[in-house]
Amino acid sequence: MALVMRLAVVVCLVAALAIAANPLATPAASQPIVTAINVRGNAHVPTDKIAVVIHSQAGRPLDTKQLAADQAAIVNLGYFSDVRTDIRATPGGVAVTFIVIENPVVSKILFDGNTHVTTEILTALMDTTAGSVLNTNTLRDDVAKINSYYDKLGYTGTRHVANIHIDKEGTLALDVKEGVTITKIDVTGNTVVRTPAILAVMKIKPGTVFSQQAFGDDLLAIGNLYKDLGLQAVVSGDPDEKNPGVLNVAICEARVGAVEIQGNSKTKDYVIRRLLRMKPGELVTDSRVRRDYEAINNTQFFKSVDLGTKPFADKCGYITLVWTVVEQRTGTASVGVSYGGGGQYGQGLSGSISYSESNINGTGNGGSISAQRGSHVSDVSLSFTVPYIKKFKPSSVQVQLFNNVVINQPYPVYKEPGNNPFFTLSPVGGSPTTPLVATPAPGTFSGPCVAGSTPCNNEFANYSSRQAGIALSLGHPVADYTRLSYGVSATRLFQQFTAQGFSQDLLDLRGAVLQPTSTTSGGVAQQSGASNLRSVNAGLIRDSRDDVVNPRSGSTGSVAEEVSIKAFGSNYRFSKTDLDATRFWPVRRHSTLGVHLNFGFSSSYDPSTGAGLPYNDLFSLSDQQLRGTKFVYYGDRQILGQVELRLPITQDRKVGVVFFADTGDAPYVTPIVGATPAPTPTPPSGPHAPFQPAALPQVTYVRAPFRLKTDFGIGIRLTTPLLPQQVRIDLATGKQGSHISFGFGQAF
Repeated sequence: MALVMRLAVVVCLVAALAIAANPLATPAASQPIVTAINVRGNAHVPTDKIAVVIHSQAGRPLDTKQLAADQAAIVNLGYFSDVRTDIRATPGGVAVTFIVIENPVVSKILFDGNTHVTTEILTALMDTTAGSVLNTNTLRDDVAKINSYYDKLGYTGTRHVANIHIDKEGTLALDVKEGVTITKIDVTGNTVVRTPAILAVMKIKPGTVFSQQAFGDDLLAIGNLYKDLGLQAVVSGDPDEKNPGVLNVAICEARVGAVEIQGNSKTKDYVIRRLLRMKPGELVTDSRVRRDYEAINNTQFFKSVDLGTKPFADKCGYITLVWTVVEQRTGTASVGVSYGGGGQYGQGLSGSISYSESNINGTGNGGSISAQRGSHVSDVSLSFTVPYIKKFKPSSVQVQLFNNVVINQPYPVYKEPGNNPFFTLSPVGGSPTTPLVATPAPGTFSGPCVAGSTPCNNEFANYSSRQAGIALSLGHPVADYTRLSYGVSATRLFQQFTAQGFSQDLLDLRGAVLQPTSTTSGGVAQQSGASNLRSVNAGLIRDSRDDVVNPRSGSTGSVAEEVSIKAFGSNYRFSKTDLDATRFWPVRRHSTLGVHLNFGFSSSYDPSTGAGLPYNDLFSLSDQQLRGTKFVYYGDRQILGQVELRLPITQDRKVGVVFFADTGDAPYVTPIVGATPAPTPTPPSGPHAPFQPAALPQVTYVRAPFRLKTDFGIGIRLTTPLLPQQVRIDLATGKQGSHISFGFGQAF
């Protein structure tokens, strides 16, 4: 029995020695009982913190697999660089001891290589702190947070914490590589903007560290560079996969791949296409898009014009432009009745009928016909316009035929002062700006007609005239927004004043506002009769308004010249020049400030007779220009200035308010009457005595100076589907009092 006990002890000792020599080995026989579990070597990490992860327990058989798991769990705590297991025999079993080797205590943390991110920020990102035992798990998380922080800043393409080491004094050093250093930037696809200009707007340069965020800002800056130049482009880029130090910047400049027209049922496609500046293959620019939109919209063929885009195949930057239009009515028919006042000098009732079409059969050609008939007027006019002589050649032609007749329109006459029996059409002491259309009320006195500013009661003059002719005008663009026009006109003129209530020989026409076309004989004006007016004209017109109906920006400018000489077969010799300019500025979000200036002048004025421009060519200003006047001013010169502040009331700009001011004048000639001649001797009496009218006073003519008429006021603008044009109602006040004027379209 004693021998058996001795063998058992030996076996146990051998087994214990075998376990001590190889703790991971699995005993072949039944395992001894663990009598104790100890931890040794931890100076700063509490034993309790280690014991939490140890699952081997005293009082249970020794499990080498569990010991290995406990050893790994202690290592995974991150505080130790090594963990060993010591198993020793004890009465009743074995004692297990885990021997740990602690990591150094961190005395300080150093970073090397960080230039874009400060040490303070990197230290704040870490949970590892000075004075604590280095924990490899915490340090690993700290490295991940530093890498992530750099990635969020755009410094991608590399591991940012390149190396970690800690010396025996506890100094923890981290080597930082913030990003890839850029060695080269390759720019491709740019044909308009040169590469140096593109590189100049980029913050990333060769030699700098790559940042995705900074690179994104650079791509945006390149796009804005194109935008500032009025161009469109898609800009992209990435580091080269094979060479991260090389940046590739790809630019796809927007170009027209194709043009589609949608929504037009009447208007032919070519009518729209010939207006477009952007053709397939050309660059898409903001100015060209705006110009094409304005060209289509300003035809007034469409209610709305919209531009959309869609991809064109797979070509870089190529797009399909889709113009979508909504057509509107382009033909207008009207029938009207007007009343020009009654009484002896009134115009009476007149009726009119007209029809116009600006887009005949969808070809873009226009035509109009109108007729008016009244007590004293009979007008007929016909016009036809072809904006493109050939389908895609922007040369235009316009033909006008007209026949305007005035029949026996009564005008008041005035007794001339002095010892003579003559009557004149101008009141004594009147101004040359007194309009011929003014109709002083007759019958203001009774008895014989006496010299003065009051018209005669029973004497008057009937005025008859005719203007019949043809005008041909050609046009051709010479620059963007600018056209040159030139043409000829031939007009047959006829005017006549017929004395009523007194002899024709006693009617002195020299004071008429509309100057006579014939000479005088013996100081007495003869009947005017007929004459020919043949002239050539030329003009240069520039129109850059964004909208011809309601412009918010842009301008117009024109120079027009008309010349008539006897070599053309004309009875007149003169030149007439007209200069006109407008300018529009947007005010705030919806309002518009507009300014209009006009100046006209003529030459070949004859001061001895007052002859100059023919009556149908005189400059004129009415309440459509000087909105505070009730009259029409005729003259051989003209000056006009207008300013308007246009405020839309509704969002669609169909109702608006206008504040305005006008000033201008159209002066003509004024007669200067000399001394009254001596009394005429009494002629011989008897039925056969010859008639000897008295001599007229000596009359000379001078050009009247400009006397500006100024007014200001407020107006309303209305656009309704019932009328083809905007309705204009203006209330103006000035020296002549207040006046309400009506019209269609803007004042300028």
